Amino acid sequence: MRYGWIILLWCVTAFPVMAQRMHVEDFGRYRKPFLRKAPFATDKRQALLDFFTNEKGFQFFVGDVPVPAAEGEGMVTLTLPHRTAFLTVKHPDYGQLAWKVPDGVLKKKKHYHAYLHTESLEKEYRQQKQWAVLSVVPGHAIVCVDTVVHPVMDGQLSLYLPLGRHACRIESPFYQTLTDTIELTDTVRFEKRYVLQPYYAYLTVETDWPDARICLDGQPVGVQRAETARLMPGRYRLTVSRGDSLWHERWVELANAERRVVNLHGVGLRPFRRAGTGVPEAGEEALPDSLAVDSLSLPSGRWSDVHITAFDADTEIWLNRERVGQGEWRGKLAPGFYAVSSKKEGLDSRTDFFWVDAGKSVELNLISPLADYGLLNVSCDEVDAAVFLNGLAAGFAPCVLRNLPVGRTYRLRLVKGRKAAETLVRLKGNDIVNVKLK
Repeated sequence: MRYGWIILLWCVTAFPVMAQRMHVEDFGRYRKPFLRKAPFATDKRQALLDFFTNEKGFQFFVGDVPVPAAEGEGMVTLTLPHRTAFLTVKHPDYGQLAWKVPDGVLKKKKHYHAYLHTESLEKEYRQQKQWAVLSVVPGHAIVCVDTVVHPVMDGQLSLYLPLGRHACRIESPFYQTLTDTIELTDTVRFEKRYVLQPYYAYLTVETDWPDARICLDGQPVGVQRAETARLMPGRYRLTVSRGDSLWHERWVELANAERRVVNLHGVGLRPFRRAGTGVPEAGEEALPDSLAVDSLSLPSGRWSDVHITAFDADTEIWLNRERVGQGEWRGKLAPGFYAVSSKKEGLDSRTDFFWVDAGKSVELNLISPLADYGLLNVSCDEVDAAVFLNGLAAGFAPCVLRNLPVGRTYRLRLVKGRKAAETLVRLKGNDIVNVKLK
């Protein structure tokens, strides 16, 4: 009799302790996106429940009736009767758990999910994730880890990632793309500093004449001898003038990190005039329809058609620091990097850069030089959420919305599936505003 009481007392105390070694968290239901096909399966007569767990060997019961379970990678899918309110979970190592569905029952044609956590006194705890702290130069860049894109606004990025190896790619305009593989361990957090290499080139021009004025894309860079640095790779037009006459002109093709020296010492040069440039009539100004000259020739298939439209008809268009038109400009450009800006009432807009590929057309719309513009960085807890700015589609989060006039209020709306959030943002100054919608 004494042993019977001992066995009964052990059952009363041990089973609740074993039951506490399993618990269910984060119960929820999958929801179908609006006007789109559901990415999850449903059953017309029964309810489906996904238990996320890395353990195997579970048995599930509704009352005394076993429930069929399909084990997958990291989860177990149960097929349950309509209006199930209680579920019994059994495991040879973790004991038994009686779980009540929170706030109701499981219904047919619905698909639910929850996390089934287990605790073992025999198994050693193993850390699953680790912090990765990345420092990036320049401070504004895009970091892609595996397949997820993370914007970097202040040069620092902290991520909580699973242990193991992860592919990393860092991009920024006018910088070389950097790729790396980071490996996270459970001993210490990962810290690394990345410095992107800029797309810069160097050019030195030397002549014999003290009064020789050297220009690059129409911009003076020196007299007799000129050294330029931090040039973007591409094609540049080099001119050497004396007085009002042009003595030398050529295309210079610069590669990334190249150091080019153009030595004109002892070269017999004579003044010449650009062909096809007649004297404009009084009150008129001759504007170029191409940045090419007769002394330079390219195959016809390598020129590209470029169409640039200003903010309005009274705004001047400047290409590589030369005025090329007003309101609208059409012409042909050789492949390479170009700088474009606009000017009105003595005010210059921000200079933007664009790339011209051989034989491909380019269409540009310039911003107004009379307004200040800012950037709006949009981030969300849901990846690939659709972003709408003042009712117009603007992209998918995370993204950066550019060329927004400052001092205005914008209505920002993010939508993913049936989830939607909206906020008002007043852009102040020419800076970046971080908006997080949950």
